[in-house]
Amino acid sequence: MTINTTLSKEKGLYDTSIYNELCKNYKYLLEYYLSTVINFKKYEEKINNSNLYIGKNFKYKYLNEYLDLDYIFLINNLFIEKLNKNDIDLLKEFNKNKISDNMIDMIKRTFKEIIYDNYLNNEYTNKIYKVCYGAFIPHNFVDNDSLVLKIYYGKNTKNIDGNEFIKIDEKQLDFFNDLMKELKKEIKDKLMVKCEILLEKDIF
Repeated sequence: MTINTTLSKEKGLYDTSIYNELCKNYKYLLEYYLSTVINFKKYEEKINNSNLYIGKNFKYKYLNEYLDLDYIFLINNLFIEKLNKNDIDLLKEFNKNKISDNMIDMIKRTFKEIIYDNYLNNEYTNKIYKVCYGAFIPHNFVDNDSLVLKIYYGKNTKNIDGNEFIKIDEKQLDFFNDLMKELKKEIKDKLMVKCEILLEKDIF
């Protein structure tokens, strides 16, 4: 993640604490907006009703600002220095108890650019390249213009040993591959944005 510090200072976002606080505000509003378009609860119900002993992974609950989900998380880096001054002022007025139509309109208008990680070698580029979310391993690399979700799930809710464990693990992966394909298609169709979904299981 490379922030344009020069642009940040020009927009009055020179203080890291201010920048981070406004990023949290933007993320809350983005999650709120996404939830009005995509029924994420439907996908979580499919996970809970899969009969594949898929455990929850509670340690990542803090990642979601608005979405009250157990498995699905929005993990995009946000580059709010790209917002114009009026949008930044609007973001400063953010109140969880009073989300205005103007705020949601701002999210609709700007989110594709704000998630776009395209500041490279001290300049903006239209080039599409891979960026990494998480550990530096192949499946964590996604296109830099993508909405990035991650599904975190925990160890099996049933004690399973040996060959049965391998079979259940394979079934879980097949299940998640189908679910992610469906969710990515819905997001692309309804939001007109590329979506990448990462998958991680915590077995400890």
